[in-house]
Amino acid sequence: MPFCSIRRTKTVAVRAGAQPNGPRMTVKIARRAQQQKIEPNIDAVTANLQTLERTSREPSPAEFGQNAFTSWWDALPARYRVVVACAASFVICNMDKVNMSVAIIPMAMDFGWSPSVSGIVQSSFFYGYMLCQLPGGIMSSRFGGRKVLPAGVALWSLATMGVPLLASTIPGLCFSRAAVGLGEAVAPSAATDMVARCVPAHERSRAVSFIFGGLHVGSILGLLAAPPLISNFGWEMVFFSFGALGLVWCLWFEQQLSALAKQQPEVAASLVGNMTAPSSPEEDAGHSGGHGGVIDASSPIPWRAFLRSRAVQALMYTHFCNNWFHYTMLAWLPTYFTDTLSVDLMHAAQTALLPPLAGIAASAAAGPLADTLISKGLPLSTVRKLAQCTAFLVPSALLLAACHPYVVDSTVLTVAAITASLGISSFSLAGLYCTHQDMSPKYASAMLGLTNTIGAVPGILGVATVGLLFDATSSWELALFVPSAAFMITGAAAYTLYGRNDPTDFDNLDNSPFAWEQRLPRLPWAAKKEE
Repeated sequence: MPFCSIRRTKTVAVRAGAQPNGPRMTVKIARRAQQQKIEPNIDAVTANLQTLERTSREPSPAEFGQNAFTSWWDALPARYRVVVACAASFVICNMDKVNMSVAIIPMAMDFGWSPSVSGIVQSSFFYGYMLCQLPGGIMSSRFGGRKVLPAGVALWSLATMGVPLLASTIPGLCFSRAAVGLGEAVAPSAATDMVARCVPAHERSRAVSFIFGGLHVGSILGLLAAPPLISNFGWEMVFFSFGALGLVWCLWFEQQLSALAKQQPEVAASLVGNMTAPSSPEEDAGHSGGHGGVIDASSPIPWRAFLRSRAVQALMYTHFCNNWFHYTMLAWLPTYFTDTLSVDLMHAAQTALLPPLAGIAASAAAGPLADTLISKGLPLSTVRKLAQCTAFLVPSALLLAACHPYVVDSTVLTVAAITASLGISSFSLAGLYCTHQDMSPKYASAMLGLTNTIGAVPGILGVATVGLLFDATSSWELALFVPSAAFMITGAAAYTLYGRNDPTDFDNLDNSPFAWEQRLPRLPWAAKKEE
């Protein structure tokens, strides 16, 4: 039979259902079925191997850093997370405060401002800052710093972003800078309220030093970041980027507090409403070195009792002296360095970074040192007064030494004396700034608002006074150094003689109207209220 006939016959046989080579065909079909069953198992094994490879490989540096930070953050006690969040807000606070000191130079060139106009623009911040100190303390006492702080950060961040939009008019620009001051004014009282609510007394010095030390970090970051942003993108980008950073912090803060409410609801609940402030071991033993008390957000604030208290009066003057030194020195340092050390503006600005760096070092030492002394049994009042006298008397001695001709003729000694004086003054964080919470955690934020209102006055009057004294004497030593030293010496005396750190029940002190209030005209709504 021809070959073609045989092939046709086999094809027909297969179509008819015949099984040519039966056993061989059966083996092939069986192998195919076995392969189909094995293939899914092979895919599963491959997936497992890929997963094992991903988990066993070395993490990238970015992944390792992220995992390390997450592990560190999750391991932190809840109160420390609150402290770190407050410190981060203070970093942004001073970044938005010092950005104008750098941006004012190109802004003045663009708009043709005179030095007097530039001075008005820069001082407008302190009008808002002083105006909202008392309201900030009241709101922190009423609603809790946990609610007030993010609202303040959001306000000053939006106002910062509004500066380029309103810079074409002086009133609009001053309004935006005053709004920045309004927002930043509530930050100290809000942070003080949160510390008083969730941090015990024997850890408070460290917490306050860490939070307020963020101001030094903010000054450094602001002075470092602003110049390259201006040179590459224009002065407008400084305000847009710094303001956006504050809004990011608000979102992050709310996220952290929401997580905290789920993980440790008792700590989250302590930040709002009424609760008993955490006590130190000394308080539990019946000693007077702590700050235990009930924080009642609904009780009226005894302002007249504050003003009648000799200890609060001393605290107000101490705050005034502290801020006179800081505001006048930081405002005039670049001009002083340029005028006396014969350096250009860039090098003067770089030299001005040294005091904040020294402040960070001093802040890192002041808080732990004070807490250690308290934990070893040294009376709380003694520790606070030692810290405050160190913050005032040592810088005073350095400033007076800087007036000596031997130091004046040496650039290195002059810069070292000024840097050390501003750095050591950060010991106030373990003295002045802890006293409000020592005396009354219930009214700590309101009391800080009161003393900080007086402390904001040098931002308006002190800077101008230094300029007037320099015009009259032509001496930086008499205009800048001597007044600061005089205020700090008298401030140290007032705090030592009249200051106190024992818990004070202001609710039981005299809160009746002053005699001069009786002579004031009666307000219509006040008369209706009494009726």
